[in-house]
Amino acid sequence: MCSLCAVLGSSNHWSDMAGREVFLLNGNKVSRRTERAHRLRLMAPIMDYYGLSLRDLGGSSYLVGNGNGQESNVYQLEGVWAEAERLAGSKCDPLDPELLSHLTLISDGHASV
Repeated sequence: MCSLCAVLGSSNHWSDMAGREVFLLNGNKVSRRTERAHRLRLMAPIMDYYGLSLRDLGGSSYLVGNGNGQESNVYQLEGVWAEAERLAGSKCDPLDPELLSHLTLISDGHASV
């Protein structure tokens, strides 16, 4: 798929809350920007655990990077995990007990990312 088609088709994912009347935040519709920022905040500690970074690229895609300077542009949220594994060079297990312990420490305020 060409990059332009990927960008144009990336706006309607089944998990998106933005613009849907059934999802309100303090009585207001959720914006794409707010939703993407929230996703990035949730995913940052997981990416950090695997030595990776994740950032929004212009509101249309995600940029996954590793500590070696490699970066990859991913257009859909579901592609982030596969790219994370590729760039980390290993399996990234969301149920890894050490990862879950790390996330628990962070949420309890006992560790920093």
